[in-house]
Amino acid sequence: MNSSRKVLDQQQELDKLIEQHILNQPRSLQREPGPSELGIPCDLRLGYKLAGHPETNTGQALPWKPWIGTNVHRGLEELLTLANMNTPGWTEEGVDRYQLEQRVTVGQVNGEDISGNSDLYIDGVVWDWKIPGGSTLRQYKKDDHPGEQYEVQAHTYGLGWELRGYPVTDVAIYMLPRDQEWKQRYLWSAPYDRQRALDALSRADGIAKLVAALGPQAFPLLKRRASWCRSCPWLLPGSTDLARGCPGDPDVAAEASSDLLDLIAQ
Repeated sequence: MNSSRKVLDQQQELDKLIEQHILNQPRSLQREPGPSELGIPCDLRLGYKLAGHPETNTGQALPWKPWIGTNVHRGLEELLTLANMNTPGWTEEGVDRYQLEQRVTVGQVNGEDISGNSDLYIDGVVWDWKIPGGSTLRQYKKDDHPGEQYEVQAHTYGLGWELRGYPVTDVAIYMLPRDQEWKQRYLWSAPYDRQRALDALSRADGIAKLVAALGPQAFPLLKRRASWCRSCPWLLPGSTDLARGCPGDPDVAAEASSDLLDLIAQ
């Protein structure tokens, strides 16, 4: 290694600053569930989240890829903010064409508001940015579907805008490549379905009430389903006690050989 001691010391200094910054992002510190988590297909994972159960998967890597996605979101927000400035007073009421990063409340779970920042609203369409890696993006294109969690998230944010008094006709998930060329982008959209959002809230409410009533004794009653288990905060390989942590779903063996963990859940 040709680097001088000074350079190596500075690398350690920079690494520490970068890592502390990423780990102290609001998303990394968030403890309550948001709209993006209501569609998690694993009831147990959602139950751990709703219960505020201590995390067990302490060996997770620094969330570098999600941080990249977060910064793409910031760049898009800046770009569209400038576009709003170039088209002032889009409506007679002076409302911006691009409604950016607005906080919406989508409903309640066990008496608590579920809120999140919606990426973009344009004239009845609720948009959500995703920044997946190459293999994940190819899989979405092959399936021509963004997956259950993202689909539910889209309709749930649609409900949030509707509750704010905005008309909602469609929901869209725009997948922008993290490590491919622009032409590889993929768009999924669907007519807004209020019932999909209400069903997700009802499911989460039932799980929340169960864990509130039974505590950790509720965990064995919740169904497990492969849900990017290796990155799950409550994964505990070999666990025989769900009150301590989850050993993972049996179907995860197939998942582990895939690259689905490139997923960037924004």
